[in-house]
Amino acid sequence: MLHIHNLHWWVGKIDILKWIDLQVKKWEAVGIVGPNGCGKTSLMNTINGFNSATKWSIKFHHEDITKLSVEKRANKGIGRVFQSFWIFKNLTLYENLALAYITSLPFYYKLLPLRFLPKKVRHDIFDILKELQLNHKKDVLAGELSGGQMRLLEIARLYLQDTHIYLLDEPTAGVSPKLKGAVVTLIKKIIQKWKAVIIVEHDFAWLGEFVDRLVVMDDGKVILDGPYKEIKDNTKLKELYFGG
Repeated sequence: MLHIHNLHWWVGKIDILKWIDLQVKKWEAVGIVGPNGCGKTSLMNTINGFNSATKWSIKFHHEDITKLSVEKRANKGIGRVFQSFWIFKNLTLYENLALAYITSLPFYYKLLPLRFLPKKVRHDIFDILKELQLNHKKDVLAGELSGGQMRLLEIARLYLQDTHIYLLDEPTAGVSPKLKGAVVTLIKKIIQKWKAVIIVEHDFAWLGEFVDRLVVMDDGKVILDGPYKEIKDNTKLKELYFGG
């Protein structure tokens, strides 16, 4: 699905990412970990197009997307959830999720109120709200939600857009322990539909509930990449976080 080769990105004379090779398959969940400032978010920004291409190649579904814009990558199915919440707080939950369909529906639907969306679209929105136990809040403004509920809303919107690869940057930041379980359930549902997930996260135990692989970064490089159960107990990982 995603193939990054020889990724090297710098700002001025400072090397931020250094010759990274990374492959992610369908239905795979990959956790990216490492100390602050090691390049995790820069890597996510490069995948979805915020960092301009220089010396590397990125292929998605065997197509070279190295020079494509953020918007064109999103249209091809690369979705992003950021550390801060990217939802429309002055719109309701239903309206936020309805926006997932705006680009895919015929033009005339964009001229109508969102309540006039096709029946199947409305049915899908109500289904995901019910599954997230937020159906009773469909007409509530998103700005009134808790941090965890906002995060679920963001991921659910990507889910309804038929995103192919999900880039989640610390999705449990500001999320209560109870709602972390709901995030896991939604991510597992995504993976079961043969989608891929890349997650930057500091909570190793939480990642262990669903990731297949751990990628460990330090100083802009990938220093470990392998099955979660092997990497979490690796001596290099422990030295990186706790010292020799």
